[in-house]
Amino acid sequence: MRLRIEINDPTDPPMAESAGFAVAAERAGLDGVGMPDHQQLGRDVYLRLAQAAEATERVTLFPAVTNPITRHPAVVASMANALAESYPGRIRIMLGSGDQATRHISRPSATVTHMREAVVAIRSLLRGEAAEFGGGRVTSISHPCDEPPLVYVNASSPRMLEVAGEVADGVYAMVGLHPTIVEKAREHITAGELRGGRAAGSVPIAFGLPIYLGATDEEAIESARLHVFSYVSRTNRIFSRLMHEVMPELPPVLEPGDIPASLLKPMATALGVVGTTETCTARITELVASEGFDHYVCRVAYAGTTSEHALEVFASEVVPTVRRSVGDTGN
Repeated sequence: MRLRIEINDPTDPPMAESAGFAVAAERAGLDGVGMPDHQQLGRDVYLRLAQAAEATERVTLFPAVTNPITRHPAVVASMANALAESYPGRIRIMLGSGDQATRHISRPSATVTHMREAVVAIRSLLRGEAAEFGGGRVTSISHPCDEPPLVYVNASSPRMLEVAGEVADGVYAMVGLHPTIVEKAREHITAGELRGGRAAGSVPIAFGLPIYLGATDEEAIESARLHVFSYVSRTNRIFSRLMHEVMPELPPVLEPGDIPASLLKPMATALGVVGTTETCTARITELVASEGFDHYVCRVAYAGTTSEHALEVFASEVVPTVRRSVGDTGN
């Protein structure tokens, strides 16, 4: 089994140091690095991706995630095409509805319909074709790459999972780890594939994997509270719906502190991999064996330490054991 393990870069360094996390990830043997597209940072993700590509040789690079609201699909396609021309075979587009980025310009995030149109348009443009978007015609790119970058959809709700299965090159599924959630997510992706005239199971899935490490399991679980809150408080997400179904005692969650201590652990472990390096290694190995995913995009944190330290611990103490367990030596 060839296991792809990629990681999101949560750092916000000066542009002169922008590629550092990607360089460290490549040296550690990881397969890819994603960078956030938040314009309010004042450090453009596509410039960061170009710098990272120039400083590395092998890793796949992608925005995690870009959106069709702050960037028109024609602009996304043009920037992706330029990166793919410069660094062939190393660029992927991860497209989401916007969320934080759109909030900072006081605009709503993209609707499901908007996302579907955007994905279709971007994929057409990257192939050198004209496209339709927002009721208007978008002219083709003059110099399309021979091998255009793939367009994945970041999805955590039923309808977005279906859109990804229907029209995208792949699904970046951020749904949680509970077996029922994973099963439901696959069902929605399959429904989209069939609606789009595709074979069931034909669209690749990059499984979003939040990982919270700590010196103790308890420390790691508490450090996951904010992330758990962000998922359970958004009722359109599969994770939120299931948690309220299986935990009828869960009170209304209006802020992170509303999650009772007695429920935080089961909720954290349903959302991500949480605990010491030993606990997390065992859980990821179990997940790979039970669910069969071969592509993971990880968000890794280590309680009380820096993102760089979290990367170092994850890459040196967790990843090698997981790879050996599935007979994969990595790069």
